[in-house]
Amino acid sequence: MIRTTYVVAFIGLGLFSPVVGAVPLFARKTGLACSGCHEVWPRLNDFGQNFRDRGYRLKRDRDAPVEQDPSYFPLSFRTTAGYQWLRQTLVATDTGTITAQTGTFGFTGLDVWSAGTLGDRISYAITYTPGLGGAGFQLAGNPGGSDLESAWIGFHDVGIENWINFRVGKHALDLPIDEHRQITLTSAYNVYHFHPQGSTPAANNNVTFEPGNNQAGVEMYGHSDLSRVRYSVSLINERDSVIFSNNAISNPIVWGHLTAEHYLENRILANVKGGVFGAVGWHPAGVSTLTPAPTPGGPTPTPTQLQGTGFSNKNHYTYGAELHLQFLSVVNPFTLSTVVWGNSQDKSLIVNGTQDAKWRGFFVEGVYTYNPRLSLIGRYERIRTTQQGDPTQFQPNGDLTSVTGAIRHTFELTSRTEAALQLELTRRRVIAADGSLPDSYIGFIVFDFTM
Repeated sequence: MIRTTYVVAFIGLGLFSPVVGAVPLFARKTGLACSGCHEVWPRLNDFGQNFRDRGYRLKRDRDAPVEQDPSYFPLSFRTTAGYQWLRQTLVATDTGTITAQTGTFGFTGLDVWSAGTLGDRISYAITYTPGLGGAGFQLAGNPGGSDLESAWIGFHDVGIENWINFRVGKHALDLPIDEHRQITLTSAYNVYHFHPQGSTPAANNNVTFEPGNNQAGVEMYGHSDLSRVRYSVSLINERDSVIFSNNAISNPIVWGHLTAEHYLENRILANVKGGVFGAVGWHPAGVSTLTPAPTPGGPTPTPTQLQGTGFSNKNHYTYGAELHLQFLSVVNPFTLSTVVWGNSQDKSLIVNGTQDAKWRGFFVEGVYTYNPRLSLIGRYERIRTTQQGDPTQFQPNGDLTSVTGAIRHTFELTSRTEAALQLELTRRRVIAADGSLPDSYIGFIVFDFTM
């Protein structure tokens, strides 16, 4: 049962992380081709990153809402439909472990997205994800119901042009590779979501922070004129925490990211980009409770944890570095990215913890953009526990290895619609508590489209 739980959890993580990405509404607004902002849809190139940094503005007359064509409305839809194959080994049953396999037709979800400008220096973004219980793919649907995946307002060029900007609301953290514009569909970046043993999200008072999820808070960021040097600092509340601490900002987390890149006059290596990032969070190790009065002859009452009473805050840390190399050209490059990741949590935040929990991970990703319509993608990811919070735990319990390969062909790329055919296969292995090595395989042949 434990083995199956790990496999299902990580498959769900890969399939249903939010993937709001590029949409043709900005092509309609600016008159530019989609390839002007994208290395390959939905991944941004440097021009697209700069456009986003400036609050979806080109800084010309057509940026102002009153100057835009009255027929233009900033709304877009995106979904993915096709065939999914799923195979799991070492699935526990009453008669022993077996291999389970399914093949289903369906879709992975729907994103309703609107973004743009509210004024000369004010931007916004809203992403609505409706509940879709009948999506058809294994583990598909949105059992939590509808949600605003993101909702923020941005203020730009505050005091110093480009260097001081703010976003307020639910936003994506500035990550080494933007998961909300990732190219792969069967696998998220696992280091963005991994938890050590004894720190399961939404259980007891454990840490729920996952950098890959959108977070509610305030971001301050800045960039050079062409976004070659960028920084971002976010102050957020820990999303989905069961209990909030008794502070002016409950369960606060500070996330920071700094990057710089340099173009080379070289026929082999065209661009080098590097960066560092990290976060520190404060999470309550204890909470006040209230036990209802017992009922004569009834069961023993269960204490209720009280919101806003968390105390004895303890720290959890995230840190890492990145390197991105673009070979051949910056227009149709072979991009090789390496991201190393570390994390530690105080022992008080781990179930049965007598020592801090620590883990390390990395991924290497290669994307060859043959042209704006065709890309080849490969990624290898590995996460290893260096210290269990509960020393009685099997040391490698929960460790993960993932390999993903994909071919993406965008056959429609206009100012009205974008559509791509994607063939993708992921193999994921999560080490179980008994040392066994269950594998899961996820294959996709799908159409990813937006309008």
